Amino acid sequence: MADTSDKTQSKPTPARAGALKSTLTIQLHTQYAILLWGGRQQEKETDKPQIVSMPQVIARAGKINADSNSDNPYADSAMLLLEQAIERGTTRLQNAVAELEKIVSSLPDQVTISEISSVSPLNIGVFSRTPLGYRCVWLLIGFDQLAMKAFQAWHYGLISRQKRDDLLKQGGHWVRQVYGVVQQYRFAAVTREDLRLQTPAGIDAIKRLGAPDADVLNGTKRSAFSPPLRHADIPASASSEKKGEEV
Repeated sequence: MADTSDKTQSKPTPARAGALKSTLTIQLHTQYAILLWGGRQQEKETDKPQIVSMPQVIARAGKINADSNSDNPYADSAMLLLEQAIERGTTRLQNAVAELEKIVSSLPDQVTISEISSVSPLNIGVFSRTPLGYRCVWLLIGFDQLAMKAFQAWHYGLISRQKRDDLLKQGGHWVRQVYGVVQQYRFAAVTREDLRLQTPAGIDAIKRLGAPDADVLNGTKRSAFSPPLRHADIPASASSEKKGEEV
């Protein structure tokens, strides 16, 4: 009788790698950055408005990203605005820090100043479901660096108190502008197709939120971090160009 044991044996399961995993911890060295991380409740006595916390910003950025993944053009628009606000704030903070570093480096060679840091920085574990959430965190760290260097330059008499305070005020404003983008986002349960076909949901969204930018609607203007567009939503002109290239 023929031996059929080899034929009945199952094929070995191919080896597979496990899920990728990484953790992130940041350090904040100044009270100015720590206060922006934690936000502020609205103060009725002083009429100071509420400032959302960084964890709230990260969560809202994740919500916007999820809505964008559902082909929501309003979320796509918010993604683009958020990326642009982060880029503007990052550039301004980097320029301000570079200005302070130039001032400090102008000291005579006989002078040595150590790097500045807190003797007891705040360590925070950070998790975001979207890259833009992390970019918001990088912006806050940039403000923390600006605050440290502004206090250092003022401490050694290299800038005035007014200059220091102006830099802190401007830096905080640049961060809060990014916070404002996620605060202004309003959800509408619609897709691009709803707006194109003028469904009841699409008509209601336009009444409440206005019509989205035409370039955002057709997908030609998007954040670099937006999820891929659905195939049906690729503009006809772009689709025809692609076909022509393949031919």
